[in-house]
Amino acid sequence: MDLTSVLPAVLPDAAIRRGSLEVRREGVRARVDFADMGLLRPQRLNPVRSSTSYKDKPNYSGFYWAATTGRHVWFESLYEKMALTALDRDPAVISFASQPFEMIWASPRKSHFPDVLVERDDRSLMLVDVRPRERIRSKDAETFGRTSALCDLLDVDYRLFADLTAVQAFNLRFLAGYRFERWNCPPEITDVLRRCVGESRALRHWIPVFEGGLIPARGLLLAAIWHGVLEVDLSARLEMDRDALCTGSEW
Repeated sequence: MDLTSVLPAVLPDAAIRRGSLEVRREGVRARVDFADMGLLRPQRLNPVRSSTSYKDKPNYSGFYWAATTGRHVWFESLYEKMALTALDRDPAVISFASQPFEMIWASPRKSHFPDVLVERDDRSLMLVDVRPRERIRSKDAETFGRTSALCDLLDVDYRLFADLTAVQAFNLRFLAGYRFERWNCPPEITDVLRRCVGESRALRHWIPVFEGGLIPARGLLLAAIWHGVLEVDLSARLEMDRDALCTGSEW
């Protein structure tokens, strides 16, 4: 899924010097300087806030099991769960944490809870805010611009997850059922896929590649799409006549 970049705001020096981050590392709360954001690692962070259930609650919160990390990640809305699912599919992502810290601005006095901190396989960090495009108000845009400006100074990538379509969400929910280890690719099929790198054909014509073992071929086919071994445009509904490219990735 595409993540949107955000135009940075102009930050006064005082906002950078005097701001701080409230974090929970392995259960212990601490306050660190803005400048230390690049030193944080998602796998050591706990959510700095959570929510409880109550009657007529407007959003659904819960836990998403991430194949990337092998652990549960808390989400505070179903839209945020979809953001976590999209990040879980990204082969460059090695860990992520939700509600990783509170950003506390000293001038002017404001605070913000970014939604997800991501670590990539090159050790770089990406901070992600999650908000459907139609729900972004002027005060939200101001907060996102301020956060983007700070991340620019700290060499942390900053993105907004805002433009998920209904079709993309449907495809992600469907494919996420094939992220579990029981759909791991048998070695003999991995060898066949290596010989098919660069080949494109309809999904129904990929099914024979995955046949012959104890694991259902269609399930392995869908797991291959989840892991990016077969590349399919998920902006259109997933159908067996859709073309898929063999990328050479493995899972």
